[in-house]
Amino acid sequence: MFEAFLKKANLQMARVPYRNTVQAANDLAEGRIHVMMAAYAIVRPLVDAGKLRILAFTARERAAAVPDVPTAGEAGVPDLTIEGLVGVFGPRNVPDGAVGRIANDVRTLLTDSTMVSRLTATGQVVNFGTAAEFTAAIDLQRTQAGEAGKVLGKSPAQ
Repeated sequence: MFEAFLKKANLQMARVPYRNTVQAANDLAEGRIHVMMAAYAIVRPLVDAGKLRILAFTARERAAAVPDVPTAGEAGVPDLTIEGLVGVFGPRNVPDGAVGRIANDVRTLLTDSTMVSRLTATGQVVNFGTAAEFTAAIDLQRTQAGEAGKVLGKSPAQ
């Protein structure tokens, strides 16, 4: 997504591939690279140590863990908005009754203040939704990724 944003904005930047995002974050802190996109949980220790500064979150809303950091949209880069979706998955043939019971268990976990504070501390936005809402969010991101691929001249994997 970031590369598509750069191309669409007619900006050039060398891509440095990493196998390990923690190493990329360390290289950023040491000045060997200049910018990266990563999950907040990965860079948080370096942010807390004052070695990195978060420029923006790609989510649609600000993260409670760092409420002073703007979203990409607020920072003037709405094309860089993408949610970090986390969900519970299972095989296609999970009975509806089981899906409902699992959903209730997850909902119970997400009302526990300790669980919510732990998730929030990593930059997560706790937003329990239905299976249909989660599917719609995945479909939206699939569409966004497809559009980014078109900008980059890539076609989807079959």
